[in-house]
Amino acid sequence: MLVVAGAAAAAAAAAESDVTSFEVASEGSLTNVASALCADLGPGDVVFLEGPIGAGKTTLVQACAAQLGVTEPVTSPTFALAHRYAGRCPVAHLDLYRLEGQPVRDTGVLLEYVAEDAITFIEWPDIGSAWLPPATRVVSIRIGASARRTFTIERPRP
Repeated sequence: MLVVAGAAAAAAAAAESDVTSFEVASEGSLTNVASALCADLGPGDVVFLEGPIGAGKTTLVQACAAQLGVTEPVTSPTFALAHRYAGRCPVAHLDLYRLEGQPVRDTGVLLEYVAEDAITFIEWPDIGSAWLPPATRVVSIRIGASARRTFTIERPRP
């Protein structure tokens, strides 16, 4: 595992390793994490975001959306379940938290957001594990001492 702290090495480090980690202060900027994550994302990529409530999943999506050319406000889709934004390519953001413990619903509407023309970020992907496509990146977020966060980006092997 590679741990990166500076912006200069972020994108290069992500491209050279299947697993890259970033330490971020509690109020720290996620620009470095977003730069590394988005460096080689393209249409059809699916990013799973794992971490506890308040870990920074939506904040990371906001930083990534900015990197991908989204200019409108990016908000949490917790109640809407999904949002789609225009950028250099479409950006979709799903939050499956409210589906936990619910009977299986018609997932077709949500899967429409996971389109080949979009980069899709999915919070709480374990809840949709039975019907979601496989991730092309997995971001795990841990909260440590002094509210420091560790963002680990993994590129699953096919």
